[in-house]
Amino acid sequence: MNIEINNSGINDNFSLPIDGLSPCIQEIIQAYADGYQCERDFVVASVFAAVSTAIRKKVHTDDGRYKNYMPFYICLVADSGVGKTTPMREILKPIIERDVSYRKASKEAMEKYKAEIDAGNKNAESPILQALVIDDTTEEVRMKILSENPGVLLYSDELSTMLFNFNRYTRSGEVPRLLSIWNNQYATVDRMTKDSLLAEEPFLSIIGGTQPGVVKETFGGNFLVESGFNHRWMFVYPDEKPPVMYSESSVSKNVSDTWSEFINGLLDFDFSSNGTDALIIANEAKQVYINYFNGLQIKSLSACGYMKSVYAKLHVMVQRLAGIVHILGNNPGMSHILPEEMEYSVRCMDYFERCAEKVYMIATEGEKKPEVKPMGNEEMIARVYYANNPKSQRVFADALGVSQPYIAKCLKKYSELSGYQLSDCENADN
Repeated sequence: MNIEINNSGINDNFSLPIDGLSPCIQEIIQAYADGYQCERDFVVASVFAAVSTAIRKKVHTDDGRYKNYMPFYICLVADSGVGKTTPMREILKPIIERDVSYRKASKEAMEKYKAEIDAGNKNAESPILQALVIDDTTEEVRMKILSENPGVLLYSDELSTMLFNFNRYTRSGEVPRLLSIWNNQYATVDRMTKDSLLAEEPFLSIIGGTQPGVVKETFGGNFLVESGFNHRWMFVYPDEKPPVMYSESSVSKNVSDTWSEFINGLLDFDFSSNGTDALIIANEAKQVYINYFNGLQIKSLSACGYMKSVYAKLHVMVQRLAGIVHILGNNPGMSHILPEEMEYSVRCMDYFERCAEKVYMIATEGEKKPEVKPMGNEEMIARVYYANNPKSQRVFADALGVSQPYIAKCLKKYSELSGYQLSDCENADN
C-alpha cells in the first residue's frame, strides 16, 4: 500500500507551529533555533519534553472520562551533524542541572545513613535516590528509580543502540513494560534475591535522536512495528532543506536565564496550592477534541492497521499536549484548557501524524504491506452510521450536510454492515 501524505492542517513548510504558545516562549524557541542554526522543530519538541519532565505527576488533564499525565516518547530524526543534539541538550540543561543537585543530595544522605549504621543505629532509614534524568540504564535500575520518584526523563543523544537491543532481544520484556509505562499503568520487576520493584502510575518521558539511515534498524522489524511500540512515539522528522551557512549567531544569556528560570519555577511550583493540578478539558475545548477524535475515527476506516494504531495513540497525545501547551501559555491560575490551546495541539498532532507516516514507510521499506481497498463515500457513511447509532437518519444527514434519502440509500446498499462496530484499535486508547 502506498501511503499518501495528507498536508491538510499543516503549514506549507511542514514544521511544528509555535503560534499557539505564549509570545515569551515563542521568542525563546526562535532564539535557540537561530542561535544554534538548527531546525526549529527540534527546539519545540525539546521544550515539550522539558516541561513534561518539570511537572511530572504534579499536573494531569481530565476530560470527564480519563485522567492523563503528560509523558512523551520523542525521537528527533536527522542526519548527524545537522544540529539536533546541541539544541536538545541546551533546552534540557535546567532539567539536567537539577538532576545533578538531586543526586548530590542523595549521595550526602546515603553517606549519612552509612555513618549511622556504622555507629550502631539499626533503625536508620535508608534514603532513596532522587533523580530527574536517566540514560540507557538497565531495566532493573530504571524500574527502581521509577518506583522511588514521581517521574524521570530518559535522555539519550542516540536512541538507536537502546532500541536496537529491544528489537533484537524480543523476549526481554522491556518493550511490553514500556508500553504499559507510557499508559502510566503500574509496572513491576520481580527479583530472586531482593524485594520486587513496583512502580504505581509510573511516569517516564523519553527524548533522543537517531539518523534516517538507521531508522529501519532502530524502529523496523515485526516486533516493534506490530507491538504498538512505534505508535506511541512522537517523531520529529523535518523535510530536508538546504544547508545553513555559517553564522556568528548565539543564544544570549538573557534568553537562557529566562528559560532556566521558567523551568526551575515549574520544578518548584505546587500546582495543588491554587487548584490547577487538574486541567479540565470541557465545553469548547472538549468539542475541538471531539471533532479531532471523530475525524481520526473516520480516517481509520480506510487506513492500514499500522496507521489505525497511530490514530488511537494520537487521541491520547493531543490531550497530553494540550496540558503542556496550557502550562506554556499566559494563563496562570486557570484550571481549564482553552479551545485555542486544544486547536493548536491538534495542529501539532497533524505534524506528528505525517512524521509517523514517514517513519513507517522507512521502517517497512522493501516489505510487502497489506493492501487496503479504497472505501467509497457510501460505504464510509454506512459504517459511520452503524458504528455510532445516531438518534435518527435525519439528524445524521443534517450533521453531514446531505439529504435523508441519500443516507437511506447508503444504509440499504450496505445493510450487511448493520452490526458493524469500531475495532479496539479504532477506539480511544487511554
